[in-house]
Amino acid sequence: MATIVVSLVSTKGGVGKTTVAANLAGLTAALGLRTLLIDGDVQPSLSKYFLMDRPASTGMAEVISSGGLITTRDISHTKTPNLDIILSNMTDATQNWLKQREDRLILLKRAVRQPVVRDNYEIVIIDTQGATGELQRTAAMAADIMISPIKPDLMNYSEFLSGTLEMMQQLNAMADLSAELRSGVLCLLINSMDRTRNSMGVAQAVRNDFRQHPNVRLLDTVVPASTVYPTSRSMNCPVHLFDRPNGNGRSGYEVMHQLLHELLPHLKGMWADGVPPGAQEPKTTEGV
Repeated sequence: MATIVVSLVSTKGGVGKTTVAANLAGLTAALGLRTLLIDGDVQPSLSKYFLMDRPASTGMAEVISSGGLITTRDISHTKTPNLDIILSNMTDATQNWLKQREDRLILLKRAVRQPVVRDNYEIVIIDTQGATGELQRTAAMAADIMISPIKPDLMNYSEFLSGTLEMMQQLNAMADLSAELRSGVLCLLINSMDRTRNSMGVAQAVRNDFRQHPNVRLLDTVVPASTVYPTSRSMNCPVHLFDRPNGNGRSGYEVMHQLLHELLPHLKGMWADGVPPGAQEPKTTEGV
């Protein structure tokens, strides 16, 4: 199976990109899929999410400065089985250096096609900074699937329309020149949804505007506002392990599985515990 690349993109910070990236990676690893996280944020929040087993001495700064060459020396191994990460050791100078490269848009696409990635990982998940920049753009170009989390309030929605969506339109304006210059599918995820009238109104506006949009896929999955996400993060624990099924479909376990199954339909029927929430454990015939 070809390696699938998922990038988290948004021109606004604080929308939950890192949380979604970490929890999806923790879940795919739990399902037995060899998963590589790439921390493409100058502020290395993702790099601190999982406990390290064998941290590498190099990371994203070296991947960028080499023009997209990933080697085993750049890959850190976490204590979570099947989960590795390229840590962020970048500075603002890395972003400025990237601006000078003519191949900057396809640099990460080249990186994730390296044999060390293609031959060893089934899923690559890239986290990005919350601002428009070359790292955000090259991560978008590298992706098969992009997830743009949006919190259902007017400020976040306005930023998505004028920032993230505009950035994607600019990137894909060159797609007719080469398939290499086309970004992945942009999936819009309503994140941190509470039950206030304002949130429900904005969420409905998002649905009305994007349900039939030709270039944006509005996901059915909605991530509810909940303290379980920051709490599990503080414990270096994926939320599917921390917040177990509760029968109402809103637990971290259920929500992350629903999101993963929607993004990657070929994984439907795969559950971290082997059976879906609420299902009966198979009866054994041992001793009959």
